Amino acid sequence: MSKKPIILLLAVLITAIQATILAGFAVLSVIYILAGGVLSLVSALFLTGMLLAASAFMINVAIGMFRLKRWAYTPSFVLQLLIVSIGVASFSGEFGVVAIGVALSVPAAIVFFAMFSKNVRELFRDK
Repeated sequence: MSKKPIILLLAVLITAIQATILAGFAVLSVIYILAGGVLSLVSALFLTGMLLAASAFMINVAIGMFRLKRWAYTPSFVLQLLIVSIGVASFSGEFGVVAIGVALSVPAAIVFFAMFSKNVRELFRDK
């Protein structure tokens, strides 16, 4: 393995874990569909498709980040921004759960910090 900064490897690991969790939610969604526990089959299928697509995209971005592909730099930010927006919304409201907000926001903040660090930016700029 080449000399990659530990902070970059941490960002790749967090992104891969997030993608795995999304894939797990997709599997749960399929189980609920097969068990007949959904009210709208079309909506459930669409949600499952979106979860699978998001998971596949996040895995692709994590691989691109690990391989230092220049195209993976910006999508890593966009994905984390989407996750943070869900996390911040989870802090308040009628059904707000602080633990969900923290669980979503803290890993995304770590990835933001890692990708904005000077040595990681330089690695992606050189490619």
